[in-house]
Amino acid sequence: MRPCSWHDCPLPAAATVAFELPNLLAGSRRDYCAAHTVQVCLARGTVVVAARFGPHQPALPSLPDAPAGRRAGRASRTRRKGVVP
Repeated sequence: MRPCSWHDCPLPAAATVAFELPNLLAGSRRDYCAAHTVQVCLARGTVVVAARFGPHQPALPSLPDAPAGRRAGRASRTRRKGVVP
């Protein structure tokens, strides 16, 4: 089992977290223990890609008002040219 990527954490990794923009670690993946996974996922641009929590999965942060199947964050600023009815 892989160790937690958090500095000086002796616990085994429980999840792999991928980082996307606007996170400064965008394009990389790191393994974290259950406690540090919860803490890391509070940052924007983080996605849990593989969880190995066993029989008890910790509660991960969620956005209660976010629509299902969509990512939270800023809306796209691109607008299409055309006539608006």
